[in-house]
Amino acid sequence: MNGNSGTSDLHVRRYRAGEEAVLRELFYNTIRTVNLRDYSPEQVRAWAPGEMDPDRWRARIVAMNPFVCVSQDQIAGYAGLLLTGHVDHFFVHRDKQRCGVGRMLMQAIIDEATRLSLSELTSDVSITARPFFEAHGFRVEQQQSVSLGAVNLTNFRMKRNLHSV
Repeated sequence: MNGNSGTSDLHVRRYRAGEEAVLRELFYNTIRTVNLRDYSPEQVRAWAPGEMDPDRWRARIVAMNPFVCVSQDQIAGYAGLLLTGHVDHFFVHRDKQRCGVGRMLMQAIIDEATRLSLSELTSDVSITARPFFEAHGFRVEQQQSVSLGAVNLTNFRMKRNLHSV
């Protein structure tokens, strides 16, 4: 699918038990390819290691209960909204960038935040994702340096006020 394709084949739903491995693969491949344009090979390896404890991953996904965007029966992206208003794990498949997947996931996040009567959303956003989040009303509050073992990554604490945007 290219950037000019429509979103008619896309829909958003909640993640389903058993999809954890698919989300792990999407997470891994997105970081290792898309984020590679803004982070070094060493940084993406630290962020998305080849080996990850499947039980820890499953527990994190279950706790997050993310939204998934599906395209032609394949998960094209996922994003979680914690009850605190923190947007966690916002990833779009490397082959589905600029196809409407992120926009649909962000709308699901905003709709859920509104349903929960949240006043703001926060997220720790990669260099790569910053323009997308800014286009959706988020503003940088602080540049951060995150340590992953011996490797440091730059990201941004961003916030969106839901009542003034």
